Amino acid sequence: MILDWFRKQLASHQERQQEKANRYLAQLKSRYHTFRALLDNNNRAVELITDLGIRLRNSTATDPKITTEAEELIEISGEMVEKLIRLDNGRSHGLLSRHHHLRERITATAAALPAAERLPLCLDLGRAAEAKEAAGGKAVALGRLRAAGRYRVPNGFVIPVHACRFFLEQDNLSFRLVEKLQPHLGAGATEVPETVVAEIRDAIFAAALPTELARALAEASRPFFKLGQGLAVRSSAVSEDGRMHSFAGQFATVLNVTQPTALVTAFKEVVASAFNGRSLAYRLNAGLDPLAFEMAVLCLEMVPARSAGILFTRDPNQPEADRMLATGVLGLGELAVSGTAVADLFAMTRAGKPVAAGTVIAEKNRRLVCLPEGGVGEEEIPAEERLLPALNDQQLKTLADWSLAIEKEAGCPQDVEWAIDADGEPVILQARPLRLARQSRTGPARRVDPAEILLADGVATSAGEATGRARVVRSRQDLQDLGEGPIILVLHQSMVDAVNVLARVSGVLVDLGNPADHLSCVAREYALPMVTGLRQATTTLADGQWLTVDGHAGLVCKARPSAIAEAERLATDRAAAPRTTAAEAEARELVPELEELRQSIVQLNLTDAYGSTFSIQECRSIHDIVRYIHEKAVLAMFSANDETLEETSGIVVNLESEVPFILSIIDLGGGLVPRKRKRRRVTPEEIVSPPFKALWRGIATPGLHWGAPGGGNINGVMSNWLTDHRSARPIGMPNYLIVSRDYLNLNARMDFHFTMIDSLCGFDPHQNYVKFRFKGGGTSQQQRHRRVQCIARMLEAHDFFTDARDDLVHASLIGVPREVIEEKLTVLGQVLGFTRLLDAVMASDAMVERVAEAFLAGNYHLDGIKIDKTENEGEDTVQA
Repeated sequence: MILDWFRKQLASHQERQQEKANRYLAQLKSRYHTFRALLDNNNRAVELITDLGIRLRNSTATDPKITTEAEELIEISGEMVEKLIRLDNGRSHGLLSRHHHLRERITATAAALPAAERLPLCLDLGRAAEAKEAAGGKAVALGRLRAAGRYRVPNGFVIPVHACRFFLEQDNLSFRLVEKLQPHLGAGATEVPETVVAEIRDAIFAAALPTELARALAEASRPFFKLGQGLAVRSSAVSEDGRMHSFAGQFATVLNVTQPTALVTAFKEVVASAFNGRSLAYRLNAGLDPLAFEMAVLCLEMVPARSAGILFTRDPNQPEADRMLATGVLGLGELAVSGTAVADLFAMTRAGKPVAAGTVIAEKNRRLVCLPEGGVGEEEIPAEERLLPALNDQQLKTLADWSLAIEKEAGCPQDVEWAIDADGEPVILQARPLRLARQSRTGPARRVDPAEILLADGVATSAGEATGRARVVRSRQDLQDLGEGPIILVLHQSMVDAVNVLARVSGVLVDLGNPADHLSCVAREYALPMVTGLRQATTTLADGQWLTVDGHAGLVCKARPSAIAEAERLATDRAAAPRTTAAEAEARELVPELEELRQSIVQLNLTDAYGSTFSIQECRSIHDIVRYIHEKAVLAMFSANDETLEETSGIVVNLESEVPFILSIIDLGGGLVPRKRKRRRVTPEEIVSPPFKALWRGIATPGLHWGAPGGGNINGVMSNWLTDHRSARPIGMPNYLIVSRDYLNLNARMDFHFTMIDSLCGFDPHQNYVKFRFKGGGTSQQQRHRRVQCIARMLEAHDFFTDARDDLVHASLIGVPREVIEEKLTVLGQVLGFTRLLDAVMASDAMVERVAEAFLAGNYHLDGIKIDKTENEGEDTVQA
C-alpha cells in the first residue's frame, strides 16, 4: 500500500513538473517567434525609412507615397515596440509614450501636406508625362515628347502602377504569387525555376479583371478601336528605361491589338512578364527586390511602319567618338530591336554628316507587318525591295536632329526607337538613356583608364565622387583614431557605429552592406559618396592608400595627383567649416512640413549601442526607435536566465560527447532529430540545427586544447576566482543552448568568465547575423583586459567588428549569406575552447599579439610560444 501511494505521488509530481516544463517551453517558443517576427518588421521598417529619406529630399509635397509609407512605418514600428516589451518583460515600456508622441507629430505634419490628386485607373499619355511614380519611365518619356509638340509621337494611354496592383490584389493573387516565389529567392539566388514561372503566369491569366478596371480599360480604348486603330501594348515599369536599370528586352510587348478582349489578354501578358524568368533573373543579378511590383502598362497607337529601327546619339562601343549610329529594318521594328533579322547600319557625325565608311545597306529578306485581323506576322520581302535602305537621307537627318534635341533636354546620350509611317514620315516610339560601354548599373560612366580601377562591380549606395586615404576599420577603437586629412572609410560590414565619424570622412566603402541599411541612409543624408557590396575592399586596400570613390558607378580607383591635391584642399576647408548634411543644406528650400517629417522619421541620432546615450529618452525619430528595438531585441534573447531554463528541466536534453563541454539543450523546433522515445542525452550527430553544427565543428576541432594553457599560473587564477563573486556560475555547471532550424543562442558560463553567442543563420542574408560577447576571468583586471584584446584581434582577422573595453569584448557580423555565418560560428567554437583560462598567460602586453597569431595559425597548444610569467613572479620566461 505504501509503495503504491509513493508511486502515485512520484508520478503526480513528475506530471506536474512536465506540465511546468511544457509551459516554459511554450513561453520560450513564443519569445523566439516574437523575435523572428520583430526581425521581419525591422527589415521592412528600414526599407521604408530608406525610401522615405529619398522621397523627402527629392519629391514634392504632393507625393502620395510620403503619407502612405509614413503610415505603414508608424504601424510597423508600433508593432516592434509591442514585441520588444514582450521580449524584455516590460523593461522597454517607456517606448510606448515615445512612439505615441512621434506618431502624433508625424500624423499632424503629414495632414498639413498639400493633398495629392487621386489618379484614375487609366491615364491619357499627355497627363502621364508628370506622373513617373504612376506611369513609369517609358510612358513619361513619350508623354513629355508628345507634350513638347516638336516631335511626332503616337497617341495613347497608360494603365498606371496602382491600377496594375489593384488587379494583382484581387482574391489574394499577389499573396499567392509571393508564396510561390519566396522559397526560390534566398541568398545567392540568380534565377527562378521555369515551373514556378509557369505557375505564376497561369495564375495571372486565370484571374479576372476587377469590374472598375475593366470598365476604365474599355472606355480608354474605345476611341482607338472605333477608328480601326490597333494598339501596341508595352511595359512601362517605374525603374525601366532609366539611367540605373534599363530592363531592355525583359518585359513583354503585344503588337496590333484590335479588340477589347485581346486588350485584356495583352494587359495580362505584360503584367505576367514582370514575373518571367528573364526579368526575375535581371532583378536578382542587379540587386533589386524581385518582389517589388512597379509595372504600368502603356497602350500606344499602332504605327503600321514601312521601316523601323533604333538611333544611338553616341556610338555605344566608342562613346568618345564624334558619331551617331542608327540601325533599321523594313516593316515593324521588332526584328531590329530583338536582333533576329539583318539590319541596315547608318553612321553619321553628331553634326549630322553621313559617314560612308560606317554605313552598310543589308540585303533584307523578311519583314514584320500588321495583320488585318489583329496581331503581326512575317512576310517575304520582294526581291526588288531587299536592298532598299530603311531610311532615306531626309528621314535620317530628321531623326538625327530630333534625337540630339532629346539628348540635350535629357542631359545624357539617348537610345531612340523610331518608325517611318505609311506616309513616309518619321515617328518616335521610345526614348531612353543610352547604356554606354563601361557604364555602371547605377549611374553614368566614369571615364577612367581600366588600369586605374582597383575595385569594380560595387553597388552605388550614395552618389558622388571623393578622394582620400583609405582607413580600414575593424573595431570601434579604430573609429576613434581615424587620422588627419581626407579619409575614405573602409569597412567589412555596414556598422551603425560609423555614423559618428561620417562628418570627418570623405567617402565610405563596404565589403558587405546594402543601400537600405542604416549607415547607407545616413551617408545619403550627408551627401557622402558610398559604395557597398565590394566584397574585398578590406583585404585589397591598404591603410593610407590614396584612392578615389566613384559613388555614381560603384568603382574604386587609384587617385590621380590632381585629385589628391584637391582632396587635401577640401579637407583643410572642411576642418574650418564642419560638414553639413545634404538634408540640412536643402532644408531652407524644402517645404517646412517635409523637413519636419525628415527629422521625425529619417534622422538617426542613436548610434553608440553601448554608450550612455543609447536610451529610450534619446529616441527622437522613428529611425532611432527602430535602431533601439533591434539592438535591445537581440540582447533580450541573451537573457533567458537560469531560473527560466532550470524550470524547463523536463524538456532539456544534455549533450553527450568526448569534448569536456557540459551543454544543456532546448529545441524550439527543427533543431534535433525526431526521436521515437524520449531520452535525456543526445549526441552531436542528433542535433541537426545548421548553426549548431557549424559551432560544434569549431568546438570539436582536432588539436583544440580544452585544459589549462601551458605556462600559466592556475593557482593565481583560482585564488582570484574564490574572491571574485562576479563569476556567473561555478566550474562544471551546465551551459545552456537554445536551437531551432536556423537559430542558436548559447549562454556559456565557463570557468571564471561567461560567453554568449546569438545567431540567425537563414536564407535571407539581410536578416542573418552572429553576435558574440565575452566577459570576466579569474586573474587580475589587467590580464583579463589583455585577454579580451587578444580575442578582439583574433575575431577582427575573421571579419568581425569588435568593441573591447576592460574585460568585456563584443563582436558582431551582420547581413551576410548563410554559409558565411556558418564559417564564423565554427571560428567562435574554436574560440570557446582556446580561450579557457587564457588570461593566465596574459602576463605582458606582448602576449596579446603572440597568442592571437598562434590561434590564427592553428597552434592551439601555443607550442613554441614564449610565455611570460605574471608580473608578480618576475620577468623570466618559459616555453609552453
